Amino acid sequence: MDPTRRKTGFKFKVRASDVKARAPVPRRAPFAGVGRLRKIACLGGAKSLQFTPWHDPTWELWAHASCRHLCRRDPDLLFDMHPPELWRDPKKKTWDPKYATWIATNRVPIMMQEAYPDVPAAMRYPFETIITEFPRGYMTNHLAYMIALALSEGVTHIGVFGCDYNTNSEYGPQRGSAEYWLGLAEGRGVHVQIAPQCDLLNKPALLYGYESHPNGVRDKSYSFSIGPLKADGKAHVASGLTLLPADHPGAPPLRDIGVPPAPHAFEEALKRQQQETVQ
Repeated sequence: MDPTRRKTGFKFKVRASDVKARAPVPRRAPFAGVGRLRKIACLGGAKSLQFTPWHDPTWELWAHASCRHLCRRDPDLLFDMHPPELWRDPKKKTWDPKYATWIATNRVPIMMQEAYPDVPAAMRYPFETIITEFPRGYMTNHLAYMIALALSEGVTHIGVFGCDYNTNSEYGPQRGSAEYWLGLAEGRGVHVQIAPQCDLLNKPALLYGYESHPNGVRDKSYSFSIGPLKADGKAHVASGLTLLPADHPGAPPLRDIGVPPAPHAFEEALKRQQQETVQ
C-alpha cells in the first residue's frame, strides 16, 4: 500500500520539513476591490480537508502550519500563532520534531506573533489592528485569527476545510469561537462555505422548538458534550461538583420572589429528564 495514502483516499506530498526550501512566494493583493471577489479557504488538518478546492485557482489557501504536508498545492499563507517557546523546542513540538528545522527554511509566508529573525518567511500578525476592529477578541483557535484577518482585508467568500472542531475531541472547547467568527463573517455579508462532513454551524441540526422535540420528546441530537468523553461515553464533570436541590441545607440562598419552591420539584424534574434521555 502506498505509504502516502491515508483513509481520506487522496495522496499528499511528503512533509515540507523533508524537502528542499523553495523560492519566496509573494502574497496576493490584500484587497479584492469594488465588484471583485476575494475567496479564501481556511485549512486545518481534520478529515474534511479532502474537500478543499485544490484545483480552483480562484481560492486563496490559508493553512495552519500543522497541515502543510497534507496540502495538494502550496498554501498562499501559513499560520502559526503559538509562542516561540513551543515551536522552538523539539521536545514540546512532539507531533513534528523537525518543525524547528522546517520553519527556518520555509519560504511560504507565515503569520506569527512576531517577525522572528530566525524565521525568514515570518510575518507579524497585525494583532493591534485586528483587536481594535474586533474588540471582543474571542480567538481561541487559528481559524478565528484567519477569519479576522480575512475580514480586515475585504474577503467576499470564506471556505472552511479541515477545521472540524468536533465536540467530542480535544478541540471541542475551541468550537464556540470558530462558530462565532463564522457567524460574524456571515453577518458582514461574506458567503461562508462549510466542507461536507463538517458540522460547524449545524450541530444540533434541528431547529429548536419547531423540530427539536418530536412527539414532545427532546431529540437525542440535543444531548452532547463539549470536550473529550470518558471511556464509558459520559461527559467529564469537574471534580468536587455536586448538584443540590434548592431546599437542601447546603444550597446557597435563592432570591425571594414571594413563591416558595415546590417540594421535591428538583427530583421530579431530574427524573423526567432521565426518562426523556432513555426514550
